[in-house]
Amino acid sequence: MATIDTPITHRERAWFVVESAGTRYTILAAGLVLGLALLAFLSGNRTLLFYVHVGLGAFWFGLDFFFRYVMAPALGEAGPETAAAIIPHLTPKIMVVGESLTLGTIGSGIGLAYRFGYWADPSVYLWGALGVAAVMLLIAFGPLHSLQTEMLVELASPEPNGDRVGQLNERALRWLLVMTGLMLVIVGMMTGLRGLLVP
Repeated sequence: MATIDTPITHRERAWFVVESAGTRYTILAAGLVLGLALLAFLSGNRTLLFYVHVGLGAFWFGLDFFFRYVMAPALGEAGPETAAAIIPHLTPKIMVVGESLTLGTIGSGIGLAYRFGYWADPSVYLWGALGVAAVMLLIAFGPLHSLQTEMLVELASPEPNGDRVGQLNERALRWLLVMTGLMLVIVGMMTGLRGLLVP
């Protein structure tokens, strides 16, 4: 776990997250997720791009669900000392993977719509999904990123404030709940609800 002196700039905070996750880990995880989406798009193979998009989306949803509904409650029950020992190692890695999956899934979805020619005559579902995706990007790289980074910075300070860490974590988990709901909205818009709603 990296150490840090506060206050710091946004750039220093970003680098702190990378160092906390591990530079090699960050390069491999982000490179794999984003590289896979980019290669699938550049291949021109719509089937490959479709499965990469669906695979990244499933991984993204699974990671979000696991962290919000399995890991977070388990850490809460384990007590503050256990949480304080695990969070500084777990959170930066989840941030790197989660944010890469956010970009990779949304980017491959936009690319897939392009490969299928949907942008020539975009439907209300496509515009709706794009709007929801934009909100998800704003959340992922706005309040969620900020809260998780603040929590890591607090834990790395000489005398961490346990109450503040708990408050930051609770707020981050609420944003994760919003992200989960938005993921389900996009899945509904792009699949099942097409047969139920007027086009």
